[in-house]
Amino acid sequence: MDKVSIRLTALLAVSCLLILQGCTTAAQKSAGMRQFLEQGRPDLALVEVEKNAEKEGDVMENMNRGILRSMTGDYQGSNDALEKAKNEIEALYATSITKQAGAVIVNDEAISFDGDRFEQVLIHAYMALNYLAESDMDAAAVEIRQADVKMMEWGDTPEEDPFMRYLAGIIYEALGEDDEALVSYRRAVEVYKATNDKQGLGVPLQAKKDLLRMLAKNGLWSEYKQYRKELGMQQYQAPNDKGYGELVVVFNNGLVPQRQMKAFQTYSSELALNIRIAVPDYPNPPSYVNQVQLNVGPVEKLLEPVENLDGLARAALSSDMPVITARAIARAVVKKKSEKEAGDRGGALGQLAMLVLNTATEIADTRCWNTLPQMIQVGRVFLKPGQYDLKLNVIGRTGAVVDSITAPVSIVAGKKTILNKYWVAPRPYAGNVAGSNQTAAAPAATGVTSN
Repeated sequence: MDKVSIRLTALLAVSCLLILQGCTTAAQKSAGMRQFLEQGRPDLALVEVEKNAEKEGDVMENMNRGILRSMTGDYQGSNDALEKAKNEIEALYATSITKQAGAVIVNDEAISFDGDRFEQVLIHAYMALNYLAESDMDAAAVEIRQADVKMMEWGDTPEEDPFMRYLAGIIYEALGEDDEALVSYRRAVEVYKATNDKQGLGVPLQAKKDLLRMLAKNGLWSEYKQYRKELGMQQYQAPNDKGYGELVVVFNNGLVPQRQMKAFQTYSSELALNIRIAVPDYPNPPSYVNQVQLNVGPVEKLLEPVENLDGLARAALSSDMPVITARAIARAVVKKKSEKEAGDRGGALGQLAMLVLNTATEIADTRCWNTLPQMIQVGRVFLKPGQYDLKLNVIGRTGAVVDSITAPVSIVAGKKTILNKYWVAPRPYAGNVAGSNQTAAAPAATGVTSN
């Protein structure tokens, strides 16, 4: 065997090894972590993610660390991870185009991952919720102000997240900054209207009530009447909440869909033949989102959806798909030409080696923030001051309660108690959150009573 044949044989052997390793997508690598979550074991899911300690600078890994640490009650650790993700995203804005150009000849995972825009905004939302869990209202306010800057920096038409605007209203109101709260609630209503096609959510009833309530509180009766008519709330009357406190429950329900790889043949006019490309896809329709019933004191009500992460994720991918597909086709053409050149130099064995190598490296970019909930729901209740036992019943398709989360809450007149909770599936063991006998998956009973 001559030297050329030996080299080509070695290249073919290496290529075969690469095809076994290189075809592993991000979705496949995180399947174990997702499976633990679906089994109600966020603690084991966190262990799975923490195995990748060498990826401390990886945005996606730190996003997932952030959510999982929050689920298990480590709010400071959660914010440490999310802060790393946030800083890395900022650093990536300065990344050179030449560094990203590797995607043209390898695959789209050669592009540094900085998340979709809605994911970047939600980093601030979850950091704010973590700070609320630690009773640090001022730090939570810093995060919502940073989120405002982030949403306004994307060109002439800002990309705003309605839940972020709504959460800002809640936090500003808890801080006693009624003017800022009113601005945020007003903006939230308008952004809900603008993003209806992405989320499939209209303006939540609770958001309508909060805007009208704040308009009444500020004595803006002309605007109050205008919005009451515009929002179809002619029968609404602002509540008399004097002497009452408020409970606000933020509920992270389910698990956002995971991008998968879809490979198919398409025709290249440049090569006059069919070529194989791989792109990310959401192959399954949205899964059913369980309803959640809040029971506290004399009040019983269903939580209301305020953010459809499933819809936002699918809309973001759909928007990016033309560019992703064009890049995949261009890459496939380059790879096919490289196979011909290898054949010209090394014959059939050389062409086969390059074919195997190209196939091994052609995978779709399935990276995403895959520990986010499928939907965020909110419930707000005015209560007389005192101690209460909160119960959240998770209701399945049949109308039966499939799980319950309980936690003690303290209500103070004129203050807000804000709780942030997670649920993915019934967990197989008793929850370990202090002061709670909950049995729900990934529960985190977090709260703050505003000053």
